[in-house]
This record gives sequence, structure tokens and C-alpha cells, in this order.
Amino acid sequence: MDDPGLRTLQAREAKRMARLKFALIFLAMAVLMDVAVAVAVLRGNAPPTDLTIIVLAIITAGLAVLVLALSPGADAQRLGNSPGRRDREQSARTRQILSVTASSAVLSVVAVYCGRDVMQGGSDFPSLAMVMSFTIVVATLPAMIMGWDGAGRKAKRYIDDELTRAFRARAMITGFWVLLPGMIGLWLFGLWRPDQAVALMPLALWAGAAAACLRFGLLHRAAERDE
Repeated sequence: MDDPGLRTLQAREAKRMARLKFALIFLAMAVLMDVAVAVAVLRGNAPPTDLTIIVLAIITAGLAVLVLALSPGADAQRLGNSPGRRDREQSARTRQILSVTASSAVLSVVAVYCGRDVMQGGSDFPSLAMVMSFTIVVATLPAMIMGWDGAGRKAKRYIDDELTRAFRARAMITGFWVLLPGMIGLWLFGLWRPDQAVALMPLALWAGAAAACLRFGLLHRAAERDE
């Protein structure tokens, strides 16, 4: 495959992956809305109309079909069999980690406000769902660095070389040294304002995980430039 053909194939796959990510995000949001509606129906708290339920079901089904339509196809197989797959897998992995880190910043702020609602006695589903979503995402960030997530295990033979393992170690050390003073500061602050300290913990947790991800991404980008 010549270079122009390879670049064209890479561009098509990049567009497909971008569309797939957006479709997955909207599908997850639709599923959360479906769960919230189901909880409202079970509790009898302002139950939605039949039209609302039908519209949500159609949207969820449509997004599920879109995700299936955007699943890897012939282009992905051709690209996987072309030369230089290791570099492409590592570059795509770095972009994925950095994008998830950036998007989770908003979730950490939302988790602060939702956590306050829960501590004040609120047990509504949206607040609990946001808190649980944050705990999953903040745990996923270091798991992505270590290659423990599904995509990382699938591409392990391409992204688990000696250099990447060294980058992982340096990144996790950076995350530790950001997380430690943050949690110490919150503990000292919590001696006087315990409720506010607990509510602000998502920011410290995200900062530690984000620092590790950012260091990992920067190390990989620097290695790519040197090559």
C-alpha cells in the first residue's frame, strides 16, 4: 500500500473512530436517562408520559444501531495488516488517554456538587448516578495507563514494550506526588470543614489521575518527535 493510500485509510478510520466515540457517549447518556425514567416510574415521582418513554426508547435503539454500524470493518482490518501498526496503536492510545482525561475534568466538578447534595440527605438518582460515574471514570484513568482496560488488553502486544513500561512508571510516580499533597491538604482542611473537604475530594482524585495521564501522554509525544 502506498503512502497516499495509507494516509487516506488512516483519515477514514480516524473519522469513523471519532463518530463512534460520540455515538457511545450519547448512547451512555440515553441509557442513564432510561434508567432515571424507570426509577421515576417505580417511585411514582412525576412519572413521564407515554410519548416520552416511546421517544427515549427510539433514541436509545437508534443510537445502539449507529454504534453497531460504526464498528470496525474492512478499513480497520486493512489498516491493521499494514506496516507501522505499533506506532499507530501507541499514538491512538495516547490520544485516547488525553481525550478521556480532558473530558473527565467537567465530570469531577459536577461530582463535587452532586456529592454535596448526597451528603445533605439528597438521594435522587441523578446525583447518585453522577457520583458513581465519577468513581468509575477516575479509576479508569490509571487503568488505561497500565493497559488494564479492554482496549489496552486487546492491543497489548503493540503497546506493552519496554519504553512504554518505563513511561508508565514515571507517569504513576507523577500522579502519586500530585495526589499525596492534595489529599493531605484536604485532610488538614477537613479538620475544620469536614463536609467541604469530603465534597472537594473528587478534584484531588482527578488531579492525581490527570497528572499521571498528562505525563504519560507528554512522554509518548516527546518520543514520537525524537523518532
